[in-house]
Amino acid sequence: MSDHRLDARLDHVAIAVPSWEDGERRWKHALGGGVVAFGRTSAFWSRQLRFANGAKLELLAPPPEDDGNSFVRRFLDRFGAQVHHVTLKVTDLPQALETLTAAGHEPVDVRMDNAYWHEAFLRPSVVGGLVVQVAWAAQSDDEWARNVGHDPEPAAAGAIALRGPLLEHPDLDAARTLWSLLGAEVRQDDGGLVCAWPSSPLQVHIVAGPAARAVALLAGGTTGLLADPAEGPELRIWEP
Repeated sequence: MSDHRLDARLDHVAIAVPSWEDGERRWKHALGGGVVAFGRTSAFWSRQLRFANGAKLELLAPPPEDDGNSFVRRFLDRFGAQVHHVTLKVTDLPQALETLTAAGHEPVDVRMDNAYWHEAFLRPSVVGGLVVQVAWAAQSDDEWARNVGHDPEPAAAGAIALRGPLLEHPDLDAARTLWSLLGAEVRQDDGGLVCAWPSSPLQVHIVAGPAARAVALLAGGTTGLLADPAEGPELRIWEP
């Protein structure tokens, strides 16, 4: 691995929604995602859906007992049902942290006390418009599902191909440098940037804009959808 970039793979993109039932109306029932994983903690509830091209979308929702102070609720109150983060999987989290720190980016909320999952985060102020989670997992998606008694669902017939998040950034050169550090192969495309990782069906697309922010999700095999306060961000069409 280079000392100047992560050995990483873009695993999934996550959106915040008021409840996973609300989110599933669009992403499961209308667009065909199959549930491959789920999680319940005191901080959030989640569902991960896999689409026709293998790309995964996580629905993050406040827990039912939320008192209004969960990080998901605070995000929803500030930004609405929008793209929250992307998760990069690495094979060695301590090494990844060293690489990020050497590049001048201090990871936060580092946790390595779980035998099956290690994680750290880069804040939106560092990345520009969303959180980046850098994580190591001891198990594959299928192994995790079997351990919690869940049979992963395939994508439905006619499901969309999820492409990834669309971001705006006021400095595309700075964005190129950062996403290259995060392990992406970055290329110019129609005036913007396309960030791709080997063997990942997801990409991050970045266009010039007045402020760093997440704009939409991109997909193929469907028609566009407007942002919805219950079901999630705008869905735009992009066919490679």
